[in-house]
This record gives sequence, structure tokens and C-alpha cells, in this order.
Amino acid sequence: MKNKVRLIYIAPYLFFLGAGFALGVYMLPDLNAENSALMQEIRAAQAQAKYTARFSRDQPGSSARYWAEGNVYISAHDIAFIGKIAPGPDYKLYLTRQQAYDQTGFLKMKSEAVLVGAVNHAGNFIQALPEHVNPDDYAAVQIWCERFSTFIASARYQ
Repeated sequence: MKNKVRLIYIAPYLFFLGAGFALGVYMLPDLNAENSALMQEIRAAQAQAKYTARFSRDQPGSSARYWAEGNVYISAHDIAFIGKIAPGPDYKLYLTRQQAYDQTGFLKMKSEAVLVGAVNHAGNFIQALPEHVNPDDYAAVQIWCERFSTFIASARYQ
């Protein structure tokens, strides 16, 4: 009798575990296809890039919790990134005339910074520049967490 009672309690867990595994196997090709399409867009932007810069994990204003590491490619129409970003909420991508190295530095220039858009990935991304923005007028790209007013990373490209 005890074995039947245990089976009744365990059966739903086994069912959902199996269903989740099957769904993961089923969706894996779609997830990889999306990543492949994104990489194709990033490679196209990379080929057209006028500027290249690098986000470094060991910047003075970055921390073990908030950081970005990888290469950023700036063209006349897009900013593409290949690398990794520490997960977090409400990350924004900005262009600035000078490079900030920490929270205080970015806050001093934030009023003059141009918001490019949201960074919703913990890794590779491509972000279209607003039509009125010319990257030649700026010198650095910044990733900033709006919710916690936290510096993530910056890279000087000219």
C-alpha cells in the first residue's frame, strides 16, 4: 500500500520532468536557429563597422556582479556586440562624447548622452541606432543599468 501512495505522489513530478525534457528537445532547434539568425545579422553589421571597441570585465567601475566583456562594432546604422554581459534588469546602451570609467563619471555626462536602446540579452546583440544619431559625433559606448543606477561597462571607439 505504501508503494502505491508513493507512486501517486511521485507520478506528477515524473510526468512534468519528462514533458519538460521533451519540450526542450523539441524547441532546441528553434532556439539555435534564432541565435544563428542573430549571429548572421551581427556578422553583417561587423563587416560594415566603421569603429571597433572592446568592453573589458576589469574596468574600475565594473564589479563581479555587473560587467560586460567582448567586442563592440559601430557602423552608421547599428551597434553590434559579440561577448557576454552579466545578467541584470533594465540595461541601456548609450553613446557619449567621452568614456566613463565608473558610476560617478557616467552620471556627470548622462544628461548629454544619447540613449541608443535597451540591452535585453546577456550576450550577443545588435541594436539599431536612432535615425538622428551619427556615431562620428561620439567617442564611446556605455552600458548602464537604469533600475539600480549602476555602471556596467564602457568602451572608447575613437
